[in-house]
Amino acid sequence: MEHTKHDVPVFEDGDTIRLELRVGDDSGVARVETRFTNEGPESIKSVYRSVDLHGEKDTVAVIEFRVGEDLSPGNYSCEYIALTDNLGNRSVIAAPGIEFRVEGNLEDRQGPALLDWSFA
Repeated sequence: MEHTKHDVPVFEDGDTIRLELRVGDDSGVARVETRFTNEGPESIKSVYRSVDLHGEKDTVAVIEFRVGEDLSPGNYSCEYIALTDNLGNRSVIAAPGIEFRVEGNLEDRQGPALLDWSFA
């Protein structure tokens, strides 16, 4: 992993991205969910991850992605982080400013293209 001039981490094919989120709640944290989006020139890719925790009051949730398997090249930004406590209360943090870039070859990593559409 390297950093760009704006301090956005850059990852390449084969890397494992490990994002650590320190979370806390008086009743304990049960679950952490994240969604990252990559807005490419031809499509928007969304990647969702969730982690079930053991209800600790102050803990670290680890979110992992494998570049090449889970992520194709592009700029990713966190759409939201959702935290659920042991009582079922939920907090959603929109656009927390977590970003990273994946660099690499686009060869055979794109899905099919929509060529046309019409109403029938």
